[in-house]
Amino acid sequence: MFQTMLRYKAEKFGHTYQEIGRFFPSSQLCNETLLPIPMLQHGYDSLGVRFVDCPHCNKRHDRDINAAINIKNEGLRLWALGTSASALGGDVRPKSSGRKKSTKTEAVPNELGSLHLPVS
Repeated sequence: MFQTMLRYKAEKFGHTYQEIGRFFPSSQLCNETLLPIPMLQHGYDSLGVRFVDCPHCNKRHDRDINAAINIKNEGLRLWALGTSASALGGDVRPKSSGRKKSTKTEAVPNELGSLHLPVS
């Protein structure tokens, strides 16, 4: 429901809505090196762990901010490639200028007793 609302709001205001893969390891990768953070990868992935030390870049990362940066970067990467990793498998429709114009065709009644049928 939340994603539906985000998609609707994005389309309404002319923004792009991009989903990333459901299983993208956003909190398990260092946002600087894109390498896995071993502590989070080996089963110690408790939500009580708020800060993690990356052995690759030797920085301490706030878990939520690190994940947010990874999600943003993955979304931008997918958008640049022109693909979508959403579970539904499709991109958001581009904003259109309205409904497509249809050619008007006149309805022709063909029921017995219709007032518009030609009498022979």
